[in-house]
Amino acid sequence: MPFPVDKFCGTWKHGDHSDNYPQIMEKIDVTAEKFKEMKESPFPIDASLTGDKLSFKVEFMGKTWVTNHTLEVEGEEEDAVTGKMKKVTYTIEGDKLISVYPDHDGKGLAMRFCRRFVDDDTIHVDVKAGDVEGWIQFKRC
Repeated sequence: MPFPVDKFCGTWKHGDHSDNYPQIMEKIDVTAEKFKEMKESPFPIDASLTGDKLSFKVEFMGKTWVTNHTLEVEGEEEDAVTGKMKKVTYTIEGDKLISVYPDHDGKGLAMRFCRRFVDDDTIHVDVKAGDVEGWIQFKRC
């Protein structure tokens, strides 16, 4: 079954994460204070997939981001935390939505986010930042 993009719509909050997830955040210049603020901020997502066109609207920490991507084609998006533009490729592989950033931090750090639904109200995201791997879960509010 393909990743259900429409189920992505709703308001989410940070849930459990691997012990090393804060270190992954630090690796991409998210301070401990900023990570704490992120964990306390629910974020609404509106997402759609029409053919191979993937669209997101995310409201996070007082700002709204709208991004549009063609699956399997490299594009750009603004980082919701740092505000920097980043190259990214989105793919759907079975029940997973994957985004790959070949140079997430502008210094060559490759990142990969692999999202899948655990149930209707939980998204599990495996994260790889360079050679460090961890995970985080998001819960529907």
